[in-house]
Amino acid sequence: MKRIILHYDMDAFYASIEIRDNPKYKDKPIVVAGGVVTTASYPARKFGIHSAMSTLDAKRLCPGLIIVPVNKEKYMKESKTIQNLVLKITPKVEFIAFDEGFLDITDIISKFSSLESFSSIFRKRIFEITGLTCSVGIGFNKLSSKIASDIYKPGGQFIFKDEDEFIDFIKNKKIRKLPGVGKQFEKILNKNKIFKVEDIYSFSFKELCSKYGNSRGGLLYTYSRGIDYREIEFNRAISSIGNENTFRIPLDSEVEISREIEALFEWAYARLINKKLLTKTISIKIRFSNRETISRSKTRFTTTNDKYTLKEILDELLNSLGLIGDIKLLGVSFSNLEKACNRQLILNNLY
Repeated sequence: MKRIILHYDMDAFYASIEIRDNPKYKDKPIVVAGGVVTTASYPARKFGIHSAMSTLDAKRLCPGLIIVPVNKEKYMKESKTIQNLVLKITPKVEFIAFDEGFLDITDIISKFSSLESFSSIFRKRIFEITGLTCSVGIGFNKLSSKIASDIYKPGGQFIFKDEDEFIDFIKNKKIRKLPGVGKQFEKILNKNKIFKVEDIYSFSFKELCSKYGNSRGGLLYTYSRGIDYREIEFNRAISSIGNENTFRIPLDSEVEISREIEALFEWAYARLINKKLLTKTISIKIRFSNRETISRSKTRFTTTNDKYTLKEILDELLNSLGLIGDIKLLGVSFSNLEKACNRQLILNNLY
């Protein structure tokens, strides 16, 4: 039986919770932030404000910006409510963040009149319980459902019924539309005259792997064609590997911070490779001399062990924080782990 996968993504989750609880914020540019933007409301995004941006830069773009402090406990409680609601539909759920997840609805969809009807009921029920909107995508695998949920965001739904519909949609999009293609990788592809997804089709699987490595080359080939064999990992154990270091004398320069982060990354990456693991999430932890502790993380759509890709993400996280000194602790870790052999089995099927 062909799989039917749903991806839901809560719309501007943290900001939407604050707007729901404080109606005076409705239709106004607000961000949930400490020193760095965690979530921006949709009116704020119209000014070019986005997550990981410093609040100073955000204020420059929008002088009238409303900044709301982060209330992680409230957001976690709201997330739990949503997850419990989703689990009443099916146990075959993979939660990938506080505000999004994948559901395998293959076995239950026959109870509903149509995919469209199920999507509408799903969104309506979450809104009735939480007062929050979500965007929904349905597809034939994780890839197609994830891309579908972003098409009519916020508060909409879209369905890909087969590979042909997906390819018709994706082929004329910029190559950045494919999960796993970040800013730096996009620049590399552009230099090689690859600007749109359809530019990939002239290359064989082996050519792409030879040129960009098995991980990135393989994903370019498969994702451009709607191929994604990953299962919904609803029994996956949550684990992480990493390291942190406490400094007797606080770090007081960007050079020292970069040096220590590099060492922590190298140590964690060596463990990742030695244990033959792939990772989806990279995190950084910082504690200042006054004991204030902050952490930032970024989760990719796909797992990888590509050193260049992971280091690029770490650098983005570090740059977004603008650290200059007075740091007592630094940590780097990888989570959302998967055995590398699982990915290799998929790639071997394509040779």
